[in-house]
Amino acid sequence: MPNETRTALIDLLLHPRSVAVIGASTNPEALGGRPVGFLASYGYAGQVYPVNPNSAVVQGVKAYPSIRDLPEPVDLAMVAVRAELVPETLRDCAEAGVGAAVVISSGFGEGSGRGAELMERARVAIEGTGLRVIGPNCEGLASLPDSAPVTFSPVLDIHRSGGRLREGSISVIGQSGGLTFAVAQWGSEVGLGYNAIITVGNELDIDELELAAEMLDDPNTSVLVLLMEGVSDLDRFAEVASAYRAAGKSVVVAKMGRSEAGARGAYAHTLHRTGDDAVYARVFEENGVYRASSMEELIDVLQAVSKSRPAAGRRVGIVTTSGGTGVWLADACTAIGLEVPELSAATAAVLAEHMPPYGSPVNPVDLTAQFLAGGSFAPPLRDLAASGEVDMIILATSLSSKGRLDGDRHELAKVIAESPVPLAIFTYTKPAASTIEILDELGVPWYTDSVRAARGLNAMARRN
Repeated sequence: MPNETRTALIDLLLHPRSVAVIGASTNPEALGGRPVGFLASYGYAGQVYPVNPNSAVVQGVKAYPSIRDLPEPVDLAMVAVRAELVPETLRDCAEAGVGAAVVISSGFGEGSGRGAELMERARVAIEGTGLRVIGPNCEGLASLPDSAPVTFSPVLDIHRSGGRLREGSISVIGQSGGLTFAVAQWGSEVGLGYNAIITVGNELDIDELELAAEMLDDPNTSVLVLLMEGVSDLDRFAEVASAYRAAGKSVVVAKMGRSEAGARGAYAHTLHRTGDDAVYARVFEENGVYRASSMEELIDVLQAVSKSRPAAGRRVGIVTTSGGTGVWLADACTAIGLEVPELSAATAAVLAEHMPPYGSPVNPVDLTAQFLAGGSFAPPLRDLAASGEVDMIILATSLSSKGRLDGDRHELAKVIAESPVPLAIFTYTKPAASTIEILDELGVPWYTDSVRAARGLNAMARRN
């Protein structure tokens, strides 16, 4: 596909100059009403055209009876009408010069199978027109850089979720609408930032793999997340994943439908066939794809690949203020296949200078709880990083106290920036809100569970 076409499609979806909401509701809580309100609350700078044949004004915005009545062709249209009206609506969109349409309507053969003929009618309606379509049966999309939430997902509801999603370089594409937006919400809790969130549903026209290929050259995307039930062409997937790897970008996949029951549910959900899980696993492994089996694991891996550089090897240095936590973390790292090497006598002697006589400098490096009363973590972390005996370091400490890390934030930032090895933090107590703000400021992967921390460290090692 020529680069000009690729850029044009991404621009239509992620940088639309104008958006129409067909089936826009005067009720801001309705599925067709939410996108109008979300676009306003996010401060979308483009033109918004509600389309509603029964109302001249929708949520304070002038409405139009038909997409044909708009004063200009729009880049992007959300279609929120009954399934039986979708084929005709898409035909109208094509004739009105709409660039791309996002169909959130359901009822195209998924579930009980009713409405399967509508899928073919919709396909015929757009054939040869140049109109590109996402969906049907999806939750829409959101472009964070352009403040364009073209979706009904409650995750984008500023007034109920508590704030905007954080902007960043992670793009998420999913066949499941709810799970795809959930990745953004859970990730925001640990400081992850997003470029785009796109749901594809039944994939009438544009599918996950086409979007993944389109976004390879997107400068705003450094990490791609794919939530998939199944793809039609695994060879094509392998080519796309290999291209991301060659470009220095990471691909993380949550592949669902491993079980017979899961496969049955996937087909009822979005008409996708899940395929042989062992074959998928082999393709992922061969092409450097990270696989996550749960939402927790997905967020753990995303922290590692988006916030840190690759580790040169699998040797972990553990610096802790709790001996038991150090032991627990060492067990978790070893269980996942990482190494926790005993440090040389020379390095141990240097680290011993940073702890009381009853501390342990052997790895885990136990600074003891005395460190919680004061002192900077920077010197021992700097010395361990400079030793050349570990490939990554994790600091395990308690961050439950308000103000913890306040006095150390600048020195820690300097160590993280200058360290020859990547760093992570494990807080074995629930972190205070003020410490979470500092962790976000430091931009370092952080975890609240030893197994989750080990998964993150393993992802750092796998990046190399």
